[in-house]
Amino acid sequence: MTGALERAPRITVIAAVQPLTAGAAHFNTAMVAALRRRLAVDVISWRRMYPPLLYRGPQRDESMLPPAEEAAFILDWHDPRTWRRALRRVFHDEPDALVMPWLHPVMAAQARWLLRHAPQRTCRVVVCHNVMPHEPVRGGAFLARAALRHADVLVTHAGEQRRELAALGLDRIPTVQAFHPRFVAADLAAPPTEPAMSAERRRLGEPTLLLLCFGAVRPYKGVDLALEALARVDPALSVKLVVAGRFWSDEAAYWRQVERLGIRERVEFRNRYVSNEEAALLFSVADAALLPYRSASQSGVVQLAYAHGCPVIATAVGGLPDAVNDGEDAILCARDDPGALACAIERMASEKERFAAAVDRRKDSHSFERYAELLTSAIGIQQ
Repeated sequence: MTGALERAPRITVIAAVQPLTAGAAHFNTAMVAALRRRLAVDVISWRRMYPPLLYRGPQRDESMLPPAEEAAFILDWHDPRTWRRALRRVFHDEPDALVMPWLHPVMAAQARWLLRHAPQRTCRVVVCHNVMPHEPVRGGAFLARAALRHADVLVTHAGEQRRELAALGLDRIPTVQAFHPRFVAADLAAPPTEPAMSAERRRLGEPTLLLLCFGAVRPYKGVDLALEALARVDPALSVKLVVAGRFWSDEAAYWRQVERLGIRERVEFRNRYVSNEEAALLFSVADAALLPYRSASQSGVVQLAYAHGCPVIATAVGGLPDAVNDGEDAILCARDDPGALACAIERMASEKERFAAAVDRRKDSHSFERYAELLTSAIGIQQ
């Protein structure tokens, strides 16, 4: 976008925002708030973002704090009439830029249609949370290419994503290498009280090291690897693992693994949607977040952990090495290696105070304010 603007610059964001729980809603809500501190932003969100068979559980949580950013909840995944209604709003506002997230090929039809039919003078910006899905999807590469090729600017959060775009033949599109910003804990939920945190630690047995696997339990998340690693940790060390999030596969299979490994006393499963308030409590009492992922483009869980002052143990896959500072606020280890993961857990137990202090020192280094500045600069908007 070039030339002097005759009016104040404005952006339209088409994205899920709170109280939706899917589609990177936490991220989008924080991004919109930061953008609105710089310029006018209209937000078009979803009434229903995913088909029920793909996204399990509630798609809204009305108890979320703080209140959602002002938005028009127009779009429905399976109703093209709502896509047209959203686009009419875009044409009416005549924004300088249209910003949309890209997360999964299931959104390809909607994203492709909205990008193709956007106003000609509007810069179309796609924020790539995942270029390709974590688990194989038939035709996923074709669908991703079909949608993303209509962007004028692509935004990535890790070097791995640029390589994925190049593999799709999309490296000709101007691409901004950004970062996944760190959330501010107070913006997500009311901070838990000291009595509540003490009670939770007591309920979990006052372990020396409390670990948290957070988010939907899917094969690529490697919870099975976490359980194998836990069985290899020195039995003299008091360690507890809480797995909190909806299971996308049979929970009983994980319990059978727990019984086989003899670690029932070291594990708690919370197979359900976890509210912001419960998440704040879990991260606040945990000594480290555990991410034994088999693949990852980047991870919002890392930033949730850092928002609550919680260090990270993760596998060095995808964009995770870009999101942490190995040896300072995180420990990285090899993929698919329970032994290495067990060693990392033991190291965290002996150095957890040092890692937590490093998280606190770096809390302002990747803010949403910096992200908003980078985004508006990249698409040529001058405030």
